[in-house]
Amino acid sequence: MNIDITHNDLQQTKDNIFFIVGTSRSGSTLFQSMLSSHSKVIVPPETHYFYSREVVNQAFDEAVDKEEFCRKLIDFWYTGKTRIGDLGLDRDEVISHAERLKLWSPLELYVLHLTLYRKHHNKEILGEKTPLHILHVDEILEDFPDARIISMFRDPRAASYSEIKAYFGSPSVLVTTDRWKRYVKVHFEKQEELPSHKYMMMRYWELVRHTEDKLQQVSDFLGIEYEQQMLEYYKRDEKGFAKGEREWKKGTLKPIQQGKNKEWRKALKYWQVALIEEHADHFMPDMGYEPTVKRLSFFKKWFYVAVDVRRSYWATFTNARDEGYSEPQEFVEALEKESAD
Repeated sequence: MNIDITHNDLQQTKDNIFFIVGTSRSGSTLFQSMLSSHSKVIVPPETHYFYSREVVNQAFDEAVDKEEFCRKLIDFWYTGKTRIGDLGLDRDEVISHAERLKLWSPLELYVLHLTLYRKHHNKEILGEKTPLHILHVDEILEDFPDARIISMFRDPRAASYSEIKAYFGSPSVLVTTDRWKRYVKVHFEKQEELPSHKYMMMRYWELVRHTEDKLQQVSDFLGIEYEQQMLEYYKRDEKGFAKGEREWKKGTLKPIQQGKNKEWRKALKYWQVALIEEHADHFMPDMGYEPTVKRLSFFKKWFYVAVDVRRSYWATFTNARDEGYSEPQEFVEALEKESAD
């Protein structure tokens, strides 16, 4: 299906975009499904665009032929497994619009992809969901000054267990808790810096326990009317999954399962819970989560730290968490090698 794209369409995307960020395994896919069930909203698969924005922009700035650089960037996005490729758009259609509208910068091409995705789904507002973009909120607001940010968080014990279950997640509770703490620090910084109409935080347990109230709150934040069909997200035609994600995101194809957020209580070992709670420190109560076990003795603690760290090293050594994506850094390195030759 050929879609007509104008500069006004691109501007509409930029004026109304919002970003869902936060910790991984925080329920953002469930949230994505609910929002995409709204008649005006669509949330595509993760793009990870801002994760590599700096390295791509630097290479673009150094490029002599900007248009040729962008053509090669599009080729990179579509010749292998990439996050932008996960949007499922047609490369020739992208090139056609880029040529006609003279969109020859990485950011313009990014906005073009988001706009095409939005228009293909006949929606007015697009939300970008990449949890690790919480580390890039400043860059997001530099490129999209009118963007709104929603950060999602989950109990660090539940998030750790969810990562352990995922084939790409870390088996180390210390690694996942350290990441959780880092993102929570960013949350408090942004909560302090940004006005309430630009930034809000959502806890997973609130979304599953007070679903309608939270979705009404989010609707107000986004400036849209709440729609009852958001509660029936599992009936939607558009799943919003990238290829290969259906198996580990199939939980969003069912009504809300209240017990999922408590699975960690039976699944995690006592020492894992103890390590998470001690490592998370005061950030747990600050975020509304209370500890449940006593601290380990000095010797037991360091024994289990060694066990946990070994799991992380082994996963790294065996490359067990590799999802097979080609990263933009590889594209930049290939350009540098081509230039050197």
